[in-house]
Amino acid sequence: MAALFTVVMPRLQWPIRFCRVNAFGTSIPVTFGLVPALALSSLMLIGHPSSFAACLLIIGFCLIGFLDDTFGSGAYRGIRGHLTALRKGIVTTGLIKLLASPVMAATYAFVTYGTDNWLSYLYITMIAASSNVFNLLDLRPGRSQGFAILTLLAILPIFHSSLVLGSVLILAITIVPDARAKVMMGDAGAISIGCAVALVIIASSNITLSVTYTLTAVFLNLLAERYSLGKLIADNAVISKLDGLMGRRS
Repeated sequence: MAALFTVVMPRLQWPIRFCRVNAFGTSIPVTFGLVPALALSSLMLIGHPSSFAACLLIIGFCLIGFLDDTFGSGAYRGIRGHLTALRKGIVTTGLIKLLASPVMAATYAFVTYGTDNWLSYLYITMIAASSNVFNLLDLRPGRSQGFAILTLLAILPIFHSSLVLGSVLILAITIVPDARAKVMMGDAGAISIGCAVALVIIASSNITLSVTYTLTAVFLNLLAERYSLGKLIADNAVISKLDGLMGRRS
């Protein structure tokens, strides 16, 4: 099904509300992220230990991302940007997304693992931080999905699971039109992918992996408040080379 929509969606004529001008000056659909998000949520329903809750969590992230894609403004970016808007009396869709993310993550963690389990608080932090990191990466074609694939392949030796392989397959299929700059993932796709990666790591039940990934995601969020992740990627020869393989850059 994901493969079918990957072929069909870029060929449809979308209303202006659902389109954005990309880095190359072309107006393209910003709603394509719904495809990997719904495919990943279906995968969680089949293969995740907390199947129904994990499925609903990705759908929830997809919906708040879709809200920001269709009604959001690029005037305010980053956590500080949205807080600056709030001080001016402006409630941005980005702020709603930033607040809703930990709330949804907390609902998932507390329902699944309980309020007395310290893992709940680790997973809340992991899910919220992971979703935002992949959203921050989604500034160039294929980048968000590309780094998600690399992350999942990196954990495969530790957690050799059909959940990892299924996620990689979904992302490998849906990255194609995004990498070619024919569609945009949008927040609906990027934050859902970040949430899904976190859920895959949670499914591993590997505490060391979970703590390491959480600390890395939090660090990248803090780093992005001071520096552009895109510039850091461009300035590193190895990472820049990998990034160039993920999609169109010029």
